[in-house]
Amino acid sequence: MDDADKREFMDGAEAVPGGAGTEGRVRISEDVVAQIAVKALSGVEGVKPASPGLMANLRLGRKTTNGVRITLSEGEFPEVQVDAYVAVRYGLRIPDVCWDVQEAIKEQVERYTGYAVRAVNVFVQGITFQEDQDDGGYDDAPSFVEEE
Repeated sequence: MDDADKREFMDGAEAVPGGAGTEGRVRISEDVVAQIAVKALSGVEGVKPASPGLMANLRLGRKTTNGVRITLSEGEFPEVQVDAYVAVRYGLRIPDVCWDVQEAIKEQVERYTGYAVRAVNVFVQGITFQEDQDDGGYDDAPSFVEEE
């Protein structure tokens, strides 16, 4: 989405439909953006959300939702930074899977929010080894992987 598209989107979002001359702003919650990112993450083959590690367990830093942490920058054209914490299925090439995660999250967040995605950082926190046909190809999650 280029700057002209962002301006057009945000200009359309400024006016409140049906409010004669009423102007306002549309802001999307970090939780909503996180849900969109988690949904995109779940669509990538061979990936499961993982725990972000010690910092989140101690409740330090920003809140993490199902392996995704969102940072929204305020401004005329809000930008989103996404940190995705994942476990990758054994046997898959990790850089390729991470690329797929980045592309899926970026595409979905930009499509549904209109916000520009500044960065999608992928942190591989673990590997899943055994396959179980009933669970879509995943074993019972190790301790570092959050259950859904």
